[in-house]
Amino acid sequence: MRRCLALATAVAVTTLTACNGGGTGLPGPVIPTSTPAGPLIQHVVVIMQENRTFDGVFQGYPGANTVSSGVDSKGITRTLVPVSLANPVDINHLRIQFLANYDGGKMDGFDKEIFGFCGVSAICPCPSKDYLNDPSCWVYGTHFYPSGSTDPGKNPDGNSFPLAYSYVPRTEVQPYWDMAAQYAIGDNFFPSNNGPSYVSHQYMIAGESGHVAEIPSDFNQTWGCDAPAATTTAVLQLVNPPPAYFPFPTQFGMELPGPFPCFSYSTIATQLDNKGISWGFYSPTIGLNLGDIWSAFDVIYPVRFGADWVRNVKSPESTFFTDLAAGNLPQVSWVMPSFLNSDHAGSLSTTGPQWVANIINAVGKSKYWNNTAIIIMYDDWGGWYDHVVPPQVADARTGAYEGLGIRTILIVVSPYSKHNYVSHTQHEVASSLHFIEKIFGLTSIQTYTADARADALDDMFDFTQSPSVFKPISTTLTVTAIMHQKPPTEPADY
Repeated sequence: MRRCLALATAVAVTTLTACNGGGTGLPGPVIPTSTPAGPLIQHVVVIMQENRTFDGVFQGYPGANTVSSGVDSKGITRTLVPVSLANPVDINHLRIQFLANYDGGKMDGFDKEIFGFCGVSAICPCPSKDYLNDPSCWVYGTHFYPSGSTDPGKNPDGNSFPLAYSYVPRTEVQPYWDMAAQYAIGDNFFPSNNGPSYVSHQYMIAGESGHVAEIPSDFNQTWGCDAPAATTTAVLQLVNPPPAYFPFPTQFGMELPGPFPCFSYSTIATQLDNKGISWGFYSPTIGLNLGDIWSAFDVIYPVRFGADWVRNVKSPESTFFTDLAAGNLPQVSWVMPSFLNSDHAGSLSTTGPQWVANIINAVGKSKYWNNTAIIIMYDDWGGWYDHVVPPQVADARTGAYEGLGIRTILIVVSPYSKHNYVSHTQHEVASSLHFIEKIFGLTSIQTYTADARADALDDMFDFTQSPSVFKPISTTLTVTAIMHQKPPTEPADY
């Protein structure tokens, strides 16, 4: 399959045309999705974890594109050091932080963390009064890991290192490595947006976000139609010419005041419903558990206030195990973690990889294994370091760069996924949509949505091979323990 971009030689900003077998580009290889006995893939399960990079989770994985150090904004080479999933600090990962980290494609701004804004108080005036779009109003700081906590001798300044320049110890993410060794991973996978979770979760179900660029204003509360009444969004628009204080290329667009986060744009749910394809969205209960902010369909008015909300949106997220055991696995499932099991910084937990392993094991031991594909992906980079320059894509309607985001993780588990395979083909969050569309014979949601440009994960499967026999992923957390977990009491953040 052709690739639009070789990232090893990528320029700072690259506008992509449709490729990789996308809906409007060159056709990808035909997937033989059926045999005389019926479809090979009859069920798709999508798991969305939180806020990690490929360099941070698969550090040193054989055959994958990873590095062990990165350069910061001062030109200092920082050796990546291990930091636990349970580390309490949550690094800034708003879209404006992406712009600081990306730094025009130099990928050296991970030590410049946006801690606040001038213009919010008289102590620090902002001449333009536009603190979201004017970097001269951004108050930079850095979360540092204490000197002496781990390998301080490798730090050039001899004191401490910026927390973003780190990776998760392999002992904590071993289940992911075990999945990779048996199945397929992608080391060229990106969020379809270049900002935080809210937006990415919309690209997961709709291939767009209504141009919303950031998290809703009341970010520690429920997102979507159930958000507090005063909640607003920031939408990305191309302003040409932009104000003199805007230092970025015009295509990066400006964040302008947007509406309440309750929209009616089309999603994959309509296509599935119209064709009679069963689906379920499993997420923490709205208003009761942290992680309910990742209930993506709460943003979509026709779903939230229609029959789908009662029939297809299922809470708590552990209901997935109950449905599976009862033989009621929908043809398409999305499974969102609680905050505790999300891998999100600040969760104070290391159970995320165990949670995912339990989903894999439950499907693998069920009657559904031989006809299921499980797609595991992450919604954004969480502020953590990654060295690969993300290509920038102009939105088909506005021309503004709404993506791609900093590289994250993709794992495909299926009896038909390639064995111990590292895909270097460019994939994105909306590739999961294109895969669902291709498997069930659906069209792109819209001609302009990201599923129309994204590939369909074709290279990660081999449908000519005999379905592999399932081998359980080692885990110390049980489904019974998951069903009895107590919800965390800290805000899930973004």
